[in-house]
Amino acid sequence: MLPVALSSLLGIRLMNLKEALAGALRGARAHQGLSYEDLAGATHRTNVGKLEQARTTPTLEKLDEIADYLGLDLLTMVTLAIAAQGKERPSEALQRTALRIREFEMSGGWQLVEEQFRDGKLIKRSQGKPKQPLNADYVRALKAQGFDRKIIAEKLGIARSTVQKYWNT
Repeated sequence: MLPVALSSLLGIRLMNLKEALAGALRGARAHQGLSYEDLAGATHRTNVGKLEQARTTPTLEKLDEIADYLGLDLLTMVTLAIAAQGKERPSEALQRTALRIREFEMSGGWQLVEEQFRDGKLIKRSQGKPKQPLNADYVRALKAQGFDRKIIAEKLGIARSTVQKYWNT
């Protein structure tokens, strides 16, 4: 079995994720011997039909509820869909993912995720792109070197309006 990235490089067409999820839901429901009506506690039966026909996608919360009704959990449901999409066994998809998660943790990624929460709640931040506190310092330093606003914007890869904002501070 080729890794997903290599499959893409070689031009092997993989099904889209919505179709893979539809197949995973159908298979999981059939495995449990359940009907659309049996899943009514998780979502309306017409929604189950649309999901299984790849005509809609659920929120993560809704997928978690559906997975629970199927005797699974969210991670298992997503793993089944990813495996179906990449034409690999779920256990292989999970092993591949476990390696990527370990790499993410070892490179400090998980620490950065943990820093986004305080007391079990997401830390609020202002809307839009996160602020780059050093931009003001960079703009002032480049201005002192005699660069104009346009050149500074190009050098820093920021909008000219951002340069203008820091120009006289």
